[in-house]
Amino acid sequence: MDQKFSKTNLEKLVSGGLIGSRIHFLDEIDSTNNHAVSLAANGAGEGEVVIADCQTAGRGRLRDRVWHSPPGRNLYTSIILRPDIQPAYAQGLTLVAGVAVAELISAYCSVALKWPNDILAGGRKISGILTEMKIMGRDVDFVVVGIGININMEADDFQEELLGISTSLKEQTSESVSRLELTANLYRLFEKWYRIFIDEGFLPVRDRWMEYSDIIGKTIEVTDRGAVQRGTCRGIDSKGVLLLIDEKNRTRHVLSGDVRVMESR
Repeated sequence: MDQKFSKTNLEKLVSGGLIGSRIHFLDEIDSTNNHAVSLAANGAGEGEVVIADCQTAGRGRLRDRVWHSPPGRNLYTSIILRPDIQPAYAQGLTLVAGVAVAELISAYCSVALKWPNDILAGGRKISGILTEMKIMGRDVDFVVVGIGININMEADDFQEELLGISTSLKEQTSESVSRLELTANLYRLFEKWYRIFIDEGFLPVRDRWMEYSDIIGKTIEVTDRGAVQRGTCRGIDSKGVLLLIDEKNRTRHVLSGDVRVMESR
C-alpha cells in the first residue's frame, strides 16, 4: 500500500536536497504559482516549494487558460528559484523543467516535448509548465516554476473539452502511480538539471531537450496574439528561443506562441 501523500512523508523522501528544502503543503489553493510568488516576494528561499492536493484556479501559460486541478489525482507544485543569471536567460528555466519532467515521465511511458512548455504522452498533453519571474533592477530577483502533471486521472475525470487533448499516466500505463514517489523523483530530477543549467549553462539542457522534442525538422505553425508564422523547425537556440526556417530560407527567432505541426500533404 502506498504511503499517504502528505508533507511529512514527502519531507522524508526529499531530505537533504535543495528542491523541497522547505515544503508548503496545502489541501487546497487557488494556484500554487500565486502562493509561491507571494512567498518569494516576502523572502522565501531558493528551493522552497508549494504543493497542493487541489487547485481552484490553476493557470496555464496563457491567462485565459486554466489547468484542470481536481483533488486526489495529480501533482500541482511550484518551485521558488533565485538564480544568478540575466533575465534574458530565464526562459531557459522553462525548458529545464521540461527536460526534468520528460525524464521523469519517460520512466513510465514514451514522452515528447512541445515548445515551449508542454509535455506530451501518446500525442496528448500530460504535463504543463508555467514560469513567472520578478526582476529587481537589471537582475533576476526570483523565478517561480509551476508544474502540473496528470497522474491518476481517468477518462471520466477530464472535462469534456479536454477529452482527446489531455491524458494521464494512469491512462497511458493502465496502472495507478504513487503521487508521493513521483513528486520526490520530480524534485530530484529538477535539481539535477537546474544544477547543470547553473554550473554548465544552457547548452546541455538544450541538447537533452532536442532529444525529447518531436517537432524538429517538421513544418510547424506558431500563433502568437493573432500573428501566425510558418516554417520548418530547426530547434532552439542558446537561450531557448525557437528557430524557424521560413519559405524564403530565413531563420526566424520565435520568443513565444502556440505550436501546431502542419499536416503532411
